[in-house]
Amino acid sequence: MNQHKHLDSCIQKMQEILGDPTNELESAQQRTITEKIRKLKKLKKQPKLTHEAVLGAVSEVAEAILEIM
Repeated sequence: MNQHKHLDSCIQKMQEILGDPTNELESAQQRTITEKIRKLKKLKKQPKLTHEAVLGAVSEVAEAILEIM
């Protein structure tokens, strides 16, 4: 259950980035963030969610965000 909390937090933060009217993201950057949100939501639906799977997904998302910023 704790893994779901981490995924929810990550998804929420990314949605805040997309919803911020002052962000200056290009459409490609917005697509990247949207794609990563979808990936996290898909991961969240998996029946047996391991800590390693969550850590890997969140790390991948963090790398993508760092490239964007």
